[in-house]
Amino acid sequence: MINNVEPRKTMNSPDDTSLLVVIAHPDDECLGAGGTIASHAKQGIDVDLLCLTGNPVRNRELEEAAKILGVRNLLTMERDDFAIDRGLENRVVEAILQWRPKSIITHSEIDYNRNHVACANIVLDAIEWASHVTQFERAHRVDRVYQMEVNTLLSKPNVMINVTDSYDTALEALRCHKSQMDKADGYYERFYDARTRLRGVQSACDRAEAFCISLPKHAGPFYPKNCTDRLE
Repeated sequence: MINNVEPRKTMNSPDDTSLLVVIAHPDDECLGAGGTIASHAKQGIDVDLLCLTGNPVRNRELEEAAKILGVRNLLTMERDDFAIDRGLENRVVEAILQWRPKSIITHSEIDYNRNHVACANIVLDAIEWASHVTQFERAHRVDRVYQMEVNTLLSKPNVMINVTDSYDTALEALRCHKSQMDKADGYYERFYDARTRLRGVQSACDRAEAFCISLPKHAGPFYPKNCTDRLE
């Protein structure tokens, strides 16, 4: 679903317009970037979502959450929570080539959850591969990667996104994941509340979400654009 609102880019440079969110598990999209997804979608920015694991129950919950957040396209899979391996890299490449995002949101490489780390590494390698003109006629180069925090706090984030106005939407979407919300005495909802308030204090706003920025690797003259005339 796309809202007809004049876009105001918050994560990207002025002429960038699309985001792809790649997550390890259903609910990671809300816990790590729910407010950010909702605020970008509300501004008319295309947000697509790829989840690398799932089952019928959790995928239905994810579909409900994605609708609330304003996600345009959702791709789900049926795989065990721990079945994240290199075989999924091609699925991420396919999503990049199909949706051609300017930026990607995914997990952090320092997350304590090994499946989140595996997802992050798969995404980074897929970004590199999808940009090779030697392999793909319509190769696509992602400009930037935003690595989110789910349960592990980022010690030195690069950017804070103000989610004060979109927090309620993100919380409504998070509550769609009913199979997860009762775990550990409601830990996930309580932690998301506390973390966004903490990041808000650090950002001089009510609530915020934090991200580290990483740039794609440059391995040789294999890309649609191989150099630039100035620093950005």
